[in-house]
Amino acid sequence: MGLFTSAGNPENPAHLAIAVHELGHARAWSDGGLQILSITFTPTGGHVRTHNPNGHPPQLIAEAVGLWAGFEAEDRWLRERRLGKASRGNSSHDIRAFRAIQRIMQREFRQTLTERSVRASARAAVNRHWGQIQRAAPKLVARGWITL
Repeated sequence: MGLFTSAGNPENPAHLAIAVHELGHARAWSDGGLQILSITFTPTGGHVRTHNPNGHPPQLIAEAVGLWAGFEAEDRWLRERRLGKASRGNSSHDIRAFRAIQRIMQREFRQTLTERSVRASARAAVNRHWGQIQRAAPKLVARGWITL
């Protein structure tokens, strides 16, 4: 880990929480059929780049579930370690994106997405992949990137 690297400390709980968050997004989006192009980490944040093939309701729903899966993964990781709970403030970008998808679904497709139902689906996706997420998080932190 050098001065100009994006890698972090895989023993740092804050770094691992970021990695778990990003891996939660990636696993849920992959389950929903979105292509994962990259997963990256820096000590101040992370990013998952995806390809959403057509923007129709199934993909929009998958995108919404993945947006909440980051929060749900981070929350589970923090709670299991008695480090508190995930902050909506840290996920504000994801929550705004989810709200935008809600509006699109209502306006263009006359379908309602509730936060409650989407978060339940996100938790289920995180639970399905929890072991993989936990094993991959230190690798993501150490390298600064990972593939699924």
